[in-house]
Amino acid sequence: MKYELKYNSGLSSSIKKLEEYIKQESPITSVQEIWAMATQPAFLLYLGSVIVLVVLLILYFAPRCGHTNVLVFTGICSLMGSLSVMSVKALGIALKLTFEGKNQLVYLETWFFMSIVATCVIIQMNYLNKALDTFNTAVVSPIYFVMFTSLTIIASVIMFKVSMHLYPLHCLPDSSVVTVKL
Repeated sequence: MKYELKYNSGLSSSIKKLEEYIKQESPITSVQEIWAMATQPAFLLYLGSVIVLVVLLILYFAPRCGHTNVLVFTGICSLMGSLSVMSVKALGIALKLTFEGKNQLVYLETWFFMSIVATCVIIQMNYLNKALDTFNTAVVSPIYFVMFTSLTIIASVIMFKVSMHLYPLHCLPDSSVVTVKL
């Protein structure tokens, strides 16, 4: 008997659909556009929630159970990390536009994003070091990776208004066929 497994996922058509969707997005032309995205009610709600959770974790949970529960320190790192990634993205776009000749350093928003990056990174590194000093690296690393990545994706979806319902429709293969010949 000869076994043959053939799988046609329509991957190339999915990639083409995704490329078409990405091409429809317009590039950001100023730091004020990013500021407008960052000051939308949905992102402000996310920002407020993160700040409340971080303050609660730092002031209430860290002194009581931070040294026995790995989620406290890694939660602080991950929450602050999601904000630092959004601010670094904004700062990166501002610097890119500045190097292209459209000076963004004259805007207060650029300096605000820079101060947010500095604040978030300092808090993030402080609590990451506490987590690594208290718990085994093999425990901290995967938890931190999953929490940080998940929260960053959530923050990006909220800030950049990525329509998650579009991805399944645009990225599904035209035909998914699995055949097994015996």
